[in-house]
Amino acid sequence: MVAQLLRLRADLLAGEVRGSARRSVLVVLGSLVGLVVAVLVAAAVIDLRTADPATARAVIVPVGMLVTLGFTFVPLALGGADQFDPRRFAVFGLRRRDLTVGLAVAGLLGVPVIGAALVAVAQSATWMRGAGSGVLGVVAALLVVATCGLLVRVGCTLGAWLIGSHRPGRDAGWFVAFVVVVLLVPAVPLLLGADWLDPRSAELQRIADVAGWTPWGAAWATPADVAAGHVGQGVAKLVVAIVVVGLLAWAWWGLVGRLTRTVDDRTTTRTHRTLGWFDRLGSTPVAAVAARALTYWGRDPRYRTSYLILLFVPIVVVPLGVAGVPWHWTALVPLPLMAVIAGFLPHNDVAYDNTAVWLHVASGAPGWSDRLGRLTPLLVVGVPLVVAGSWLSAWLFGDLTAFPLLVGVCVGALLIGLGISSVVSVLLSYPTVRPGDRPFQQPQAAGVTSTVSQSVTIIGILVFSVPAVWLAVLAFLEDSRSSGVLTLVVGVGVGVVVLVVGVFAGGRAFDRRGPDLLAAALRN
Repeated sequence: MVAQLLRLRADLLAGEVRGSARRSVLVVLGSLVGLVVAVLVAAAVIDLRTADPATARAVIVPVGMLVTLGFTFVPLALGGADQFDPRRFAVFGLRRRDLTVGLAVAGLLGVPVIGAALVAVAQSATWMRGAGSGVLGVVAALLVVATCGLLVRVGCTLGAWLIGSHRPGRDAGWFVAFVVVVLLVPAVPLLLGADWLDPRSAELQRIADVAGWTPWGAAWATPADVAAGHVGQGVAKLVVAIVVVGLLAWAWWGLVGRLTRTVDDRTTTRTHRTLGWFDRLGSTPVAAVAARALTYWGRDPRYRTSYLILLFVPIVVVPLGVAGVPWHWTALVPLPLMAVIAGFLPHNDVAYDNTAVWLHVASGAPGWSDRLGRLTPLLVVGVPLVVAGSWLSAWLFGDLTAFPLLVGVCVGALLIGLGISSVVSVLLSYPTVRPGDRPFQQPQAAGVTSTVSQSVTIIGILVFSVPAVWLAVLAFLEDSRSSGVLTLVVGVGVGVVVLVVGVFAGGRAFDRRGPDLLAAALRN
């Protein structure tokens, strides 16, 4: 079975160059470029065999981690085109074990895995400095190849199953990548300030230390640590690498079993016995709008993709820590960013209604009830989460007296953002994704309005947050935690004032511009 699947894999690869001339040229050139890059990297790694172990470790471990990371994210985005999807073989009645092993081995035949194997073999040659590090170098190379091969199979299968070409989630993969890049921007000045060209620099050594404990860098770091004299760490990272391979193999086994024994039924039927939030919240204007907003935030893919970004904000601490910022200080960074983003989310909420905004206009309900009702999901869910996150951040920081400081800054930023968004979403509404469209489908051009709307919201949040942030900074600089209560009162107080003013000002604007908003919705 393995031999047959290998031949099938080879035939499929050969078929890539039998299409149109343009496709054949692109495939050949892409493969050659990939192999040439792999050979160059492998040659550079082999040249490190004469360098001291610490220098070689500072280069090989981060490079190896980046290589393995590529095998983690790229297959997820390209999984929809996976020709070795287990579901394609379900009709042949193959045994689960044969199909699992065969597809995994056949998946190793490809330019990406071959390139990773070249680099892995090169690093094993670098660590041929002693019996222990030499043997572990070979073991590490095998673990790297197994990890990359299994990541390709698991990633492509998950990509085809969960976010294949038929699902709007495919766009979410690229959106997540974009979010990660955006969140890394604040750390760029710090990273550029480091001497990255010197492998003996403290920055690269720190990166190697962190990367070696990750699932992507553990195998690469095993022989490096032993060669550098850290035998205990090397053995521990070997265990981590073996566990990673075991978990990936278990995941691949489970995916093959599930996908070859279940029917992919994408139609779902739901039976609703009540009106949901409309029954629970009552029939007042505020309650009705709040129920509609809660329903949107829970079911509408456009809203789900809007707050998906919040899950990736903590990633920003990684480059900050690597760049030299003390790790306990990085614990204070994610929550304020999350609060600002959460307050920014409803800045164009009216446009999400599209033509359904007529319900709010024709009902005759006061505008402030529309403004307050739309903010209910973020107020009811956001404020408790911010408070809980403040305690967690203070605990990670190592000083719970920072809790009131964080609550003042973060709750204030959230409330300020919601207040400003209540006004901006009425005065500076711009076209967005229509109901029923894919969450990342490009809307019609919004001109300069979208830029102004987003800029005003962000700048407004930052400006009104200055008092609380200033008091919090003074408290940390002067080591005076007694000002925590003052920061809490000022931050929450300013936030409440901006929220109340924004709700009523936005309500008056909604009452005045209701027909214009409906006309704009009909044009979009």
